[in-house]
Amino acid sequence: MATSPNHTYIKFFTVLISLILGIFFIRLAFLMLSGQPQTKTYHNPEVAENVVRGTIYDRNGRILAIERPYWGVYLHLNKIEDLTQVSEIIAPFVEMSPSEIQQKASNYTTYAQIKKAIDDRQVEPLRSILQEHGLQNQVNVEKRIGRTYPAKFHASQTIGFTNVDMEGIEGIELSQEEFLNPYPEIGNRNTTYGEDVILTLDIDIQYALDVQLQQIADEFNPDYAMALVLDAQNGDILGMSSYPWYDINALGHSEEEQRRNNAVNLLYEPGSVFKLFSMASILQIGEAQTEEPFLCDGSYTFHAGSSNVTINCTSPHGEVDVETMLAKSCNGAISHWALQTDPISFYTMLEQMGFTNSYDISLPSKAKAYIANPSQWSGRTLPTIAFGQELLVSALHLCTAATALSPRGELIAPHLILSRSSPVSGEKSYQRERMVISQVLEPSVTERIREGMYRASLSGGTGIQASVEGVALGVKTGTAQLFNEETKSYEDGTILVSTLGMVPIDNPQYILYVAAGNPKGASLYGSNVAAPAVGAIVRTLISQGKLIASDTPILQGDGKN
Repeated sequence: MATSPNHTYIKFFTVLISLILGIFFIRLAFLMLSGQPQTKTYHNPEVAENVVRGTIYDRNGRILAIERPYWGVYLHLNKIEDLTQVSEIIAPFVEMSPSEIQQKASNYTTYAQIKKAIDDRQVEPLRSILQEHGLQNQVNVEKRIGRTYPAKFHASQTIGFTNVDMEGIEGIELSQEEFLNPYPEIGNRNTTYGEDVILTLDIDIQYALDVQLQQIADEFNPDYAMALVLDAQNGDILGMSSYPWYDINALGHSEEEQRRNNAVNLLYEPGSVFKLFSMASILQIGEAQTEEPFLCDGSYTFHAGSSNVTINCTSPHGEVDVETMLAKSCNGAISHWALQTDPISFYTMLEQMGFTNSYDISLPSKAKAYIANPSQWSGRTLPTIAFGQELLVSALHLCTAATALSPRGELIAPHLILSRSSPVSGEKSYQRERMVISQVLEPSVTERIREGMYRASLSGGTGIQASVEGVALGVKTGTAQLFNEETKSYEDGTILVSTLGMVPIDNPQYILYVAAGNPKGASLYGSNVAAPAVGAIVRTLISQGKLIASDTPILQGDGKN
């Protein structure tokens, strides 16, 4: 009987599979008999045990933030037999009364922090007395590593702070985290050191700003205030103050509004200070008839579509030229010349001065200024922007734009970090360099703007209260109504008073700005709230030897705005 084809295939595959299995088992037996294969061993790389966070300095080498050990006092509550006795013994060392210690201990269940840090000189005496009374297991004097801020509240929003793990949370501490707090180095070194960060701040100038904001707070009780001093030659931020402030060393007692940096993060309508930049733009474009004096009778009316719009001045100014407009802050004149200027060209000039940009000064946030595109403008937008409404800027934007008012007309990038370097070798990984963003204005334009600012500081100018004897100072004051988003009205909103100064005005070395939001009082203008503060800061610069005064007296007078 013939074998079926199916049986033939089955036998074939059976033989083939048997052959493959035989080869597999022979190979397996060979490997087993020839010994185990060599295994590879991996070791974790040796790294530094400690990382020391870098130190933050001001430009003159004064410490703003530094890592240091501290000794804290803690109670093991479940081991304490007599809390009254313990509290009486440790009271002198923690500078608390026994009742205060007992009250604080009642907030804990097992392990109570009584004093976060005691004087280093008290550590050994406290340990000795604990040993004398046999309390070593009940009271713990523990060494920890922390961050201390010698300047306390000065520049607190700029410096920022770290958490308990020494990680940056806000400000420079956060933005420079990778440099201040690097990963442990591979190798046999016990310690890795973070880079030191040197800021452009001058803590003496910072103190001067803070003193003036405190005086404004005491007299006018504003909701907030801010101040900046910028090096007009290279863009270095020499002082940056924001009120209300907080002591970084007492972070737990601070509130969110105290930690906000108003000088760089708050966007607002700047008011008449902005006339410096709108007037410079109008002159640079050259379309307006600025050589024809404007006759100010106290108001200015123009057509906007099918309706008339009237803009008021604080008083009739008479015949007004460019310099007088700045000195007296005439809304009518700037509106008139703005309406003679092409809107797109006007917008482009303001754009070139940074009023639609953000600036990276190595802080975590980068507020961006805002002006709507001309395609969205109404019939009154152009003159309204010209006197400082319908746009949003920060104090940093205003001071940076003012660098373009110097004789060369260059817009200079602002800087907050001067350098970074190794605390071991001193080698620098970063050094600030002067950076020109753009050539914005002709020298002839900047000269007219600065002349108007100088006249504002003389008799009859709005900035007379900023004048300093022996100093050629230029200023522009501003009093802005702020828009109320809820009522969609300026009438129900708050105000912002401010003054921007440049000194010496012929070739500025410093740009100064002071502003206060919603101050309280009967008569509130940039001229009587912010301008005196600018003058006081200039006098401090002279006393610190950072500015030289001549013997030329400045006349006194009155002015508003």
